[in-house]
Amino acid sequence: MYVCLCNALKCRDVKAAAAAGARDVPGVFKACGAKPKCGRCFEETARFLPNEAEDRVTA
Repeated sequence: MYVCLCNALKCRDVKAAAAAGARDVPGVFKACGAKPKCGRCFEETARFLPNEAEDRVTA
C-alpha cells in the first residue's frame, strides 16, 4: 500500500526505515532518500513508527 504518493513510498519502505532506526517522520523520509512535499502522508507514516505505536497503546 502506498503511504506517500508524492514520493511513491510504500508501507514496506516506511517499516524498513523504522527497522533501520528512523524514529520520526523526517527520519523516515531521510532514510528513504525522499523529501516531504504536500504533507498529507505524515499521519499515516507515523502509524508505522515504534514510538507512535507505543503511544497509542498507552493512551
